[in-house]
Amino acid sequence: MRMTGRAFGVLAVLAAATQLVGCATAPLENAKLDGSPRSVVLHHPASGETVSVTYWRPGDGYDPAAMREISILFRDRRSDEMIPVDPALVDMLVELRQRVGATPESPIRITSGFRSGATNASLARSNPNVAENSYHLRGQAADFSIAGVPPARLVEEAAAMQRGGYAMYAHTGHVHVDTGPFRTWTPKTGEPRAPQILEAQARAKAKSQALALAQKAGNAKARTQVADAGTKPSKAPVKAPAAPGAKPPPDLTRVRVALAQIKEMPAQKPAKR
Repeated sequence: MRMTGRAFGVLAVLAAATQLVGCATAPLENAKLDGSPRSVVLHHPASGETVSVTYWRPGDGYDPAAMREISILFRDRRSDEMIPVDPALVDMLVELRQRVGATPESPIRITSGFRSGATNASLARSNPNVAENSYHLRGQAADFSIAGVPPARLVEEAAAMQRGGYAMYAHTGHVHVDTGPFRTWTPKTGEPRAPQILEAQARAKAKSQALALAQKAGNAKARTQVADAGTKPSKAPVKAPAAPGAKPPPDLTRVRVALAQIKEMPAQKPAKR
């Protein structure tokens, strides 16, 4: 066995790891793993830590010491807390590695393993994909990738296994698996995969572009009308100049005022005879 990096809480985890091995999820009766010893190479890219162990042997079952090393690599690096990892989760990762044709020496890169309650709550406030009651809290989930294997291929095999939860996060390139009920979901970030969502987005984009073009055309027409107003001749009638010696036309405004004053004058009573 080989492990790089610090080992945290070894004594505290030994008893718990042994207890979990005895009561963990049943050893995958429908798995494609045969009776050969099961080995795994796990790598944590952020810290550079690597664990290479044979964690299960026929007749002996799960090796508590190897499972403890796996739990150390899976620990919450924000709080340095750790709990035993579900052996069935390790079996899922190993079976997926086999199904995609990767060699036993191919490292399985773990980007997120166990999360403490505080870490999970902090992530949930900023990431809509983090569930409040995540299986990461129980040591039953892993976000992972395998070099040279497309995430879509891993998800395809996870679906074919029909066991546990799985989802592909295309925007980060990792795949989530857990030992909960068989299910999947669409991540809330990155490119949505649901066709109806893509269709709705396409319609909204087309409508927005049409409105923008109409507004642009309307603004151009208005600018043209304003520019033309300074160059086009006025449609108001042009008065011909008065002939020499002709009397100016009467001021109609003054005539109207005079008529109004006459109407407002009190009527005179006829003189008595």
